Amino acid sequence: MDKIPQIPFSLYFCTFLIFVYALQLFTGFDPGFQAYESHPVNFFLSFFGHSDAEHLFNNIFFLGLFGTVFELITSRKTFIYTFLASAIFANITAFIFYTDSYIIGASGGAMGVLSALAVYRPRKIGLALGIPVPMYIVLAVYVMINLAGIGSGTGTAYEAHLFGLLTGSLIGIWMKDFEFDEEDGSEEKLGEDNWDEKIRRWEEKYML
Repeated sequence: MDKIPQIPFSLYFCTFLIFVYALQLFTGFDPGFQAYESHPVNFFLSFFGHSDAEHLFNNIFFLGLFGTVFELITSRKTFIYTFLASAIFANITAFIFYTDSYIIGASGGAMGVLSALAVYRPRKIGLALGIPVPMYIVLAVYVMINLAGIGSGTGTAYEAHLFGLLTGSLIGIWMKDFEFDEEDGSEEKLGEDNWDEKIRRWEEKYML
């Protein structure tokens, strides 16, 4: 009997983000964070709230698409750690660029997942503005969009997005030393001296 495919955690996480947004709408729950003003717990709660429906659905798209692919080729644990690490470093921008305003949203974490996937599997096909292209092009497009948006006054935290992208990229570089079993999510670290195996696996991923 064929094994029933497990639903990726990233899709459950998207459902959780919808639930949090419903709480915001119907109960007045406010997970936004303002540096030096909000309760410290809001620094973390703000990862899961959103400013409006468009903001929410944009992040669900990123996490549902790139998050699912990333999770399936690595592991549930890696997806969670990557999202949280990227979101934390993205929110640090509140103390630098947004001291007088609230920040909210999963965008920093979502951008980190995107960039980790792009660096770890640069030739994997993704979507950039609706066009199927390799992930390294997807990453370049979103880096340029966010760089261009700095100082635009649109209310979007482009600096936070860039911090998330940077964090995810560093995680992707670190992951180059790991080989993930896509069946059970286990991981194997390739030793520093095992260069023949590293080269063989690199060729299989990117050249063959």
